Amino acid sequence: MKAARSLILISFDLWTSPNAYAILGVVAHYIDRSGNRRHVVIGLCEVLGEYSGENIAVVLVALFKEYKIARKIGYFMADNAESNDKCIDAVL
Repeated sequence: MKAARSLILISFDLWTSPNAYAILGVVAHYIDRSGNRRHVVIGLCEVLGEYSGENIAVVLVALFKEYKIARKIGYFMADNAESNDKCIDAVL
């Protein structure tokens, strides 16, 4: 992903697993260096604490640092939960 020809677009969603864990799914969408469209799951991570935008942002920022893609992030796509707006503000 670090060699992507495009910005990396991030989609994410949070849900509760049957065993009551808050799980954040994160997918990166980008054009690779060969010009192919790619969709890669970069995380299925537990969110600790309440379902707040700040707690979700902590997970996203950690993933961006782990994959070394923080400077290549372009846009975010998420549902209309208020916590997602706060998350994106916190990430930015």
